[in-house]
Amino acid sequence: MKKVVILASLLLVLTGAASAQTSDTKPSPAVCKADLKTWSAQKTETLTIDQITVRMNEMVACADEAHRHHHSDKQTMAYLAEFYRTHAELADRTFDFITRHDLQKQFGEEENGAKPEQKN
Repeated sequence: MKKVVILASLLLVLTGAASAQTSDTKPSPAVCKADLKTWSAQKTETLTIDQITVRMNEMVACADEAHRHHHSDKQTMAYLAEFYRTHAELADRTFDFITRHDLQKQFGEEENGAKPEQKN
């Protein structure tokens, strides 16, 4: 249960950070469709963190534009599905990083509002 809480907290933090990096330029519908087709056929395991962030930001922007221009719900959901698939890769890597570097306790304490211990 503790791992689920940690992961959920981390996802919220990372999603906010990714959203803050979204540029003012919106991708065109043609770019959205082409990127969705290409990206959804690719594996996410080989992407860099920067590539993951770009994909997540673009897919959210595409979903927003599709919804705003009253395109089909199916189209909007396709963009969101790709966002979540890419987001899951980021979440997995983040959780692996926290585990690999034995940071679960520190992460939990900081995210739960506890002050980290002072080292002398």
